[in-house]
Amino acid sequence: MGNFAVHQAAYTNFYYLFMIFSISGIAVSFSGMIFKKFNKAYIAGNIFYMAASLFAVISALSFFIKPAHNFLNLFKFNFNYAGGSVLFSIGRYFPAGNILMRLDSLSAFFILFSFSVFFYISLYQIKYIERFKEKINSSSFTFLFGIMLISVYFTLLSFNAFIFMISWEVMAVSSYLLVLGKHYIKGTVKAGFLMSTIMEFGGMLIIAAVMLLYVHSGSFNLFSMKEIIISPELKDVIFLLFLFGFGAKIGIVPLHIWLPEAHPASLSGVSAILSGVLTSAGVYGVLRFGLYVLHPVNTALFLGTVTIVIAVLTMFFGVVYMAQTHDFKVLLSYSTVENMGLILTGIGASLYYRYFNLEGLAALALLASLYALINHAFFKSLLFMSAGNIEYETDSHDMDKFGGLLQTMRLTGILAFVGVLSAAAMPPLNGFVSEWLNLEVVFLGFNIHSILPRIVLFSAGAVLALSAAIAIANYVKLYGITFLSSARSKRAMKAREVPLLMNIAILIPALLSISLSAFMFFYTPFMSKVSNLIYHININAQIMHNYIFIPYYNTFSASSPVYLFFVSIILLIVLYIIYRYLLKPERRYVKYAWTGGTGSSNPHAQISALGFSNAIRIMFNIVYKSRQRIETRKIKTLYADTNSDSGTDADNADNRGLHLHADAKNPFPYASFYHDSSGYGSYIFPLLEYYLYMPVIKFFNRLSTLTTSRLQNGSLNIYIFYIFFVFFAALFIVIV
Repeated sequence: MGNFAVHQAAYTNFYYLFMIFSISGIAVSFSGMIFKKFNKAYIAGNIFYMAASLFAVISALSFFIKPAHNFLNLFKFNFNYAGGSVLFSIGRYFPAGNILMRLDSLSAFFILFSFSVFFYISLYQIKYIERFKEKINSSSFTFLFGIMLISVYFTLLSFNAFIFMISWEVMAVSSYLLVLGKHYIKGTVKAGFLMSTIMEFGGMLIIAAVMLLYVHSGSFNLFSMKEIIISPELKDVIFLLFLFGFGAKIGIVPLHIWLPEAHPASLSGVSAILSGVLTSAGVYGVLRFGLYVLHPVNTALFLGTVTIVIAVLTMFFGVVYMAQTHDFKVLLSYSTVENMGLILTGIGASLYYRYFNLEGLAALALLASLYALINHAFFKSLLFMSAGNIEYETDSHDMDKFGGLLQTMRLTGILAFVGVLSAAAMPPLNGFVSEWLNLEVVFLGFNIHSILPRIVLFSAGAVLALSAAIAIANYVKLYGITFLSSARSKRAMKAREVPLLMNIAILIPALLSISLSAFMFFYTPFMSKVSNLIYHININAQIMHNYIFIPYYNTFSASSPVYLFFVSIILLIVLYIIYRYLLKPERRYVKYAWTGGTGSSNPHAQISALGFSNAIRIMFNIVYKSRQRIETRKIKTLYADTNSDSGTDADNADNRGLHLHADAKNPFPYASFYHDSSGYGSYIFPLLEYYLYMPVIKFFNRLSTLTTSRLQNGSLNIYIFYIFFVFFAALFIVIV
């Protein structure tokens, strides 16, 4: 432990400031729950959370750069740890003794961008919640938001696995309760239950892995766990437990099913946190426990292969199902799944390179993964808040009910366009830089002198490129159908711009997304220090030269996101001037409905989300299964328990050659159904959900029916026998 700089007194200044403001926000929100007249408590609560998040961001920033460190010292906060690591303990009165906390480059990096997201989401919710305060308890919602804020903080700082798990569970429970905010909408409770089930399944896997480490180390301290020597086979098992345990939060296939259900059921601020922060916390868990604590080397080839295969499946299924939805937030949730696959690809590649002693490439692959992670946190939260703006005005997130919103919600449309360009990986924004960097990392696999890892890496690169292409089409659909053409509903026609404060909150991630491309050189030192912590090599000096990015081997490629960004802006301005003032083209009107033009007398004749995705549907029909033109729009789902005016859903399914469980309820409504307002409808066949989860659901339904009828039959004699059996079993355990 002597290798770490201990500055307990210095960092506790920040710790107390964060706790004071966050607990103040929780207390104010709680008072609003008790005293009904204090109906503006949620405003004060969110302001306190903004202050707490700001202190978290500044302190994490001071860990990496000296100017912020000097700024804090001006206020006598005595932060003397820039560039090192900080250990401190809290809870001297806890029964288990003091709790070890550590701020190192990994935790500081995640705190930096996670609490940046918390900052502008708190700002956003000050006005956003007003729209729903008649339907939800705004004070209790803000109270739960504060609980989640603190739990994320302790999750990222805890250096004790036991406290980490407590914080992780508090984070999971508070996020579940926040998802239930729109409890008045049918399906919200079911979506929350599905989310909590997957989260708790993942939590059990994490607990199992932690207990295996505890058995061999005799301590929950991560320093002790890091030093243990265990067999390669056991290390593989523990790593996979962590991968799938944290993967439940990340949204890896097949544990992704909660994302398309929870996001549309949630308030948009919650969706932004789920996608931008909580999935990132899952990645933090993989890095902290899977790479930092276990530091696999001899088994990294097998573990890297498993990680990349899961990443490829996650990317593929995420982007393919993303193409077939008409729901704005479901599309973004599947986009999150696809992005998480991209991030895991970098982690898997780093394991490969570590196994073959290519430490520089291992650090570069990890840097690419972290860069994709921070990009995703900002542009995805931006897009979810944009969806919140639209929902604020239209009470919907069905893209087929929008259209023409750029005319009435111009500022929202411009900010959403920045997010769409970033998410679609269009140059010169950060999404493009991230995709390009990860492709470079994958194709640098030619440095590996082994055939199988090369095949795996290059296959992952092919899927990555395919996913990027389909994602572009998806985001063209999202923006074109939502903001362009003509309004498809009366609510869309009447939509107006949201309060300015909400758009100011969205402007922050938009500017951060732009800065990640225009000033990439500012962020690479942060990520290099994280890779240095895990792989003990700082590659920032090897990859950045005069604002030119060289992926470690200068014979492979070189690029400059900085030059690309500014040259692209200048080029666009020059082209506009030439087009507008030199060519002076005649004004033309496009009135074809299928092009999204505004001259159609019938807005519903315009291309729909279903029509836009038809080509992708044909190409990947093996995944989507059959399609069907329907006579009526009343068909609701693939499953038999929902309403249908054209026969039972089981009959409709049998007509398509699908044999469904007639007695099974549909727990995946957003994943399994698609319709179009023009009368042409199609089902998305929930491949993984149907073949993997429905048999399990059916089994437990039957088991619960059996136990209810047999074990709880109202017989007093049976209940007395249960008491006797439990007493006898407990006595036997004590004696033995």
